[in-house]
Amino acid sequence: MTWPVTLKLDSAAYSLSVVQRVAYSLADIVAIQVGIEANQISLTAHPAEVRLTLSPEQAHSLILQQLNDFALRDHINRETAGLREVLARAALAGCGISQ
Repeated sequence: MTWPVTLKLDSAAYSLSVVQRVAYSLADIVAIQVGIEANQISLTAHPAEVRLTLSPEQAHSLILQQLNDFALRDHINRETAGLREVLARAALAGCGISQ
């Protein structure tokens, strides 16, 4: 594998928001260009520094790890949204603050 590292993602598996958060979180290591094509999101990664010691294979793995991490966080966030609202209401009611 050589630079640039290219990934084609199914937009049903990874939202654009998740992909953008990954690109931002890795900006100090790799510069990621994001493109949208039909039902795919494409990522093209280049080293952020000339003297980057990360191999293209390591960069590919790191990007996939970050994609899975942020996708899982997004899923958990959506799944627990109702619970967080109930807990916030209960906490506010316990403090005597009404909504």
